Amino acid sequence: MTTSSGTGQPATSGPPKAGPLQLELKSAAQGPERGFNPKTAAQRATPDMERFIRRYVTAAFLDPGQPRAGWRDLLAMFDTPVQRAARRDLESLSLGTAAAQVKTVRPGRARAAVMFLYQGGRPVGATVKLAFDGSADVEQGTGPVRLRSVFQLLRTAQGWRIVSYQSQTGASA
Repeated sequence: MTTSSGTGQPATSGPPKAGPLQLELKSAAQGPERGFNPKTAAQRATPDMERFIRRYVTAAFLDPGQPRAGWRDLLAMFDTPVQRAARRDLESLSLGTAAAQVKTVRPGRARAAVMFLYQGGRPVGATVKLAFDGSADVEQGTGPVRLRSVFQLLRTAQGWRIVSYQSQTGASA
């Protein structure tokens, strides 16, 4: 199992200034090849997946321009056949319609567990269990922001794409 932890600078606007996104990522890998080394395979694939997860959390919760842009960057992370469903499910995948009232999201902790599937010596799929907690400042005060998701991803020529998901946001997530 490989563990990666680091910070990235989310795009935010207005005071109070949001802190960096803290991401704890644990990964493992499976593959059918003889002599397959799961630890090495997970280590090789983890940096690219960490970038993908940071982009997802930033687009879904931390980038104030996403709602105005129709969530374009977020929806681009989904495979084309899934994008229509993802647009319909924005409430469970992101800030959704609440984004219009949010002034700032302060990220708390993000945790991800990833199982990479290898074939032919390269990652071809992954299961990602993602949990994100933060707080949102709105006109009336501050409230919790929560995401609990399981994503199935495929590696395409354009990079990782979400092909299936179960996701929930809000206090009950």
